[in-house]
Amino acid sequence: MNATTPFPRGATARTAMPATAAATPMVDDRRIAAAALASLDRMYPQHLRALWNQWNDPRAIVDAIRSGRCAPVLAGGRRDTETLLRTWRKGLDLETAEERLRSRNTHVYLAGEQDFPFEVEFEDGPVVLFGEGDRPDAMRRPRVGVVGTRAATPHGLADAHELGRVLAQAGVTVVSGLAIGIDGAAHEGALAASGTVIGVLGTGLDVVYPRRHGALHRRVRERGMLVSEYRLGTGPHPARFPLRNRVIAALSDVVVVVEATATGGARITATDAERYGRSVCAYPGSRRNPSARGSNELIREGAHPIVDPDDVLIVLGLSDGNRRTPSVPTEEPATPEERATLRALGGDAATVDELTARTGLAPGPTAVAIAGLVRSGRIHRAHGLLWPR
Repeated sequence: MNATTPFPRGATARTAMPATAAATPMVDDRRIAAAALASLDRMYPQHLRALWNQWNDPRAIVDAIRSGRCAPVLAGGRRDTETLLRTWRKGLDLETAEERLRSRNTHVYLAGEQDFPFEVEFEDGPVVLFGEGDRPDAMRRPRVGVVGTRAATPHGLADAHELGRVLAQAGVTVVSGLAIGIDGAAHEGALAASGTVIGVLGTGLDVVYPRRHGALHRRVRERGMLVSEYRLGTGPHPARFPLRNRVIAALSDVVVVVEATATGGARITATDAERYGRSVCAYPGSRRNPSARGSNELIREGAHPIVDPDDVLIVLGLSDGNRRTPSVPTEEPATPEERATLRALGGDAATVDELTARTGLAPGPTAVAIAGLVRSGRIHRAHGLLWPR
């Protein structure tokens, strides 16, 4: 997260803030503290997650850094813990953090808060997200992640554009990574239909990457939200984009892979989505098309095949399923935890926290059970809730 990270030549540009914002974000002590923490040099996501797991309050984390009480949490074989803490103590600046939040109309989403856009049920998920844009309501709609290769074929680009348009017309927010290729085409399709969009960045919110998507970056801000877990000024780095992909997966109720190579970022996003219990869909392609090899493999591994954009709405639960109704397995759930979770769900929708409380299981086993039930088709996710089939 170092702001001095060199950018690829010609890759970045700074964005200006919009003159107006549709809603005034909440700025309180917790959010100011969280923004100050995330802005620290070398405060990587895994550091913030470890500190959050210990104190669960950004204000307490600030106090722990200032007093040095957080050293045991960070140690873990590190030899530079004291140097790191000195750097953080010197860099903590709550006043500047508040000024930036207010001047940029930045939303700060905190794990555990009601407006956090997904359940914190996975150990590697972010605990602080920053968002800027004129349509914060994009976070409150059903959300579909659309991902794929940068080296997309004309057919793949057309499919992604059409899917974005169909989803937008159904009132679904399209989530993607603003990359060249499938990502950009999906966003363009949604914007053409006046839909809402979320662009998840692997940079700070003030950095455009890739540079050629500067206009798209601005339009996504105007018609939805830009989201990042990184501080302002953070430039692109290869290590950040796999982390960006896990946020795309976590934000989405369903992830659709349009075209993917065997080892690209779209496959990573699909894998994360499966780990998080999200439904994964994929467009089939020619076996002679290397840009479709990954998506074809996903279908072979159990992803929902998409032959028409409306199929995604069926998986999402926004269609009556008159073309294809997902089958419900008749066998018993595989594990005692899955059976307990399904009984706790009953016939109504519930949140992950509600199921955890009802079953008496720890959050980890509950998350594993939910993921298994989603994969087996017994429950599905939509609108931030878990629904029985």
